[in-house]
Amino acid sequence: MERRRFLASVGVTGAAGVAGCLSENGNQPMFQVRRKGFERLTDDGYEPLTVRGLNIGMAKPGYFPGSAAITRDEYDRWIADIGAIANVIRTYTIHPPEFYHALAAYNADATDPLYLLQGTWVPHEPLVTAGDATSISDTVDQELQRTVDAVHGDTTLPDRPGHAGGVYDTDVHEWLLGYLFGIEWPPSVVEATNQANDAGTYSGSYVQSDGSAFERWLAERLDGTVAHETTNHDWQAPVGFVNWVTTDPLEHPYEPFVDEDSVTIDPDTVTTTDAFDPGTFAAYHVYPYYPDLLNETPDYVDFIDHRGEPNSYAGYLNDLVSVTTHPLLIAEFGVPSSRGIAHRDVHGRHQGQHTEQSQGEIVAAMYEDIVKAGTAGGVAFAWQDEWFKRTWNLDARSVPGRRPYWSNIETPEQRFGLLAFEPENAVSLSGNSSDWDDATVIKPQTAADVPADHQLEELRISHSLEGLEMRVTLGDVADPMDWSRVNIILTVGLRGQETPLPLNTGATAAADFVVHLRGPATSRLLVQSSFDAFAREFGSQAGVPLQEYRDGTAGFVPVREPINRGYTVPATGDAVPFEAVETGQLTYGNGDPSSPNYNSLTDVHVSPVDRTVEVRLPWILLNVADPSTKQRIASDWSDGLETTSFETVTVGAATYRPTTDGRQAQTIDGTTNLIDALPGRNGTTVDTATYSWEQWNQPSYTERLKQSYDVLQNSWS
Repeated sequence: MERRRFLASVGVTGAAGVAGCLSENGNQPMFQVRRKGFERLTDDGYEPLTVRGLNIGMAKPGYFPGSAAITRDEYDRWIADIGAIANVIRTYTIHPPEFYHALAAYNADATDPLYLLQGTWVPHEPLVTAGDATSISDTVDQELQRTVDAVHGDTTLPDRPGHAGGVYDTDVHEWLLGYLFGIEWPPSVVEATNQANDAGTYSGSYVQSDGSAFERWLAERLDGTVAHETTNHDWQAPVGFVNWVTTDPLEHPYEPFVDEDSVTIDPDTVTTTDAFDPGTFAAYHVYPYYPDLLNETPDYVDFIDHRGEPNSYAGYLNDLVSVTTHPLLIAEFGVPSSRGIAHRDVHGRHQGQHTEQSQGEIVAAMYEDIVKAGTAGGVAFAWQDEWFKRTWNLDARSVPGRRPYWSNIETPEQRFGLLAFEPENAVSLSGNSSDWDDATVIKPQTAADVPADHQLEELRISHSLEGLEMRVTLGDVADPMDWSRVNIILTVGLRGQETPLPLNTGATAAADFVVHLRGPATSRLLVQSSFDAFAREFGSQAGVPLQEYRDGTAGFVPVREPINRGYTVPATGDAVPFEAVETGQLTYGNGDPSSPNYNSLTDVHVSPVDRTVEVRLPWILLNVADPSTKQRIASDWSDGLETTSFETVTVGAATYRPTTDGRQAQTIDGTTNLIDALPGRNGTTVDTATYSWEQWNQPSYTERLKQSYDVLQNSWS
């Protein structure tokens, strides 16, 4: 490409821009962008700065981001912890004044300052509605100017829905790495803007472009940002705009979905004039599992990284860097420590189903890939977990306006953080009996003459922001527990419907869910087929027998969630089928973060000494759409995923002797195959008890640094 060869010969700051020259305002910029990345001004001149950053959002439990509810104390704690492992903090929008107060206070005492990459957000829905981005230019420009003024501590912003406001009187520009404008641009908007506007060029005072209409629109926004800062604050800082794989300048013949490779935004079409020394940079959000081209492109899948291992993520980065003259910052990357999963990566860096330890190891390895590719560095996503978020495969099962008020441990988008928010006084799943002091206690109605290892002495029920919690106490438990002798089933009901229980028990109960405990790797949550949310939403695509599910004759079935809707690879014609995982499979472990055996994905803990088995069931897997206001998925199949209110759940427990496949081995009394049941049994009916809780409007929680934070601290230091 002729243009790229020209840019490579003169640098990305323009035909006359060279390192060390003075900017138009007579001051050397604190940061500048040159061919290899960012440089920081020191007493000895400019020195390279490789970005090692963290993204910070505006949300915390109980609040959407637009509430701007994070306090000064929280910012002080968080910035100190971020500064201990990173050199850059990125914001997506203007934070409350307390953020800038806290950042200035931290940097005033820090040996190594924390530099700011300041973002300006463009609301997604108004942008998509507008189509042509040029129609909202005035609104966007005003927000960019507000951003600059806030960074310089020279503005008062009014209260506006969805925005931070207040008196911005703390100047942090001396730590300003640069301005990063925008969002992951919707392809429909890029295409509409290009179609609505003629070809041409944009020749600004500081930033220019000969690219497409959308690229010129971006250049004009950046030019206006520089002009406002130069004129009003006598300062200049590097500028860039957000990009992502979907709109990169590469061609992707293996991408199965047209919208993921339909339009291009090329950062190299945006350059600077002689009047602007700090320079522009390219910034991309790049994750290993999305879009699907990363799993299907042979050059990526077979790429061998610096470790000598296949690495599609490194393969893509290598390709992207090779076609980008601008220094390239990976402004978002990471994996979540969620229980659930939403997308697979061919090399195991999935969107979800990682322990905190694994999350940290993968993020550290991805940062190595980013640096080895010759980029300007990376900014990991994210600092804190975000409870308001949703993920495509589960979002229809929760109440949108109530998501911040409870902890959906199943949803990947909520668990990217290095900082966890944990329910206050929650059950730890570690055998700590004091966790259950306030639980509801269910005792047997009558004494049962059964073997001690099958005897149910007690069932305790509790709940937290994360799920329903149950603890069974048996008469005797071997060490280790002998699951070949005894299996346990726990029942949970929301609809009040009596139904035959699975596993050849020969019994019925008021149950919509059954927890089958038969040991590590083989325990699972089952759902009565007529109440299966997965089948209601994705049953046709998954090929389930819909009529048998609809009328319940399919019985109890595995709890599943989709991770791939299915597609055809254009370059080969290969069909990749719809795929779902059995997310109802239960993980045994220790859920106490202070334990050396901690496993953050623990669902079940067994304590032979205490003769107890503890279980936590995520709300979303029990079809509870919002535990804070007691809303669940409606009873009838025809209602789909509509919600209805409820007051109580019914719970029960039973034991039996299993065959090798986990089913009931023998009939005990000719009527039911169960050995013991709690609270009791009436003929072939397992009795159940009711459990309820008070609704809430604000969650009670504590903060905890995840294991992934410790991993990164060790790696990044």
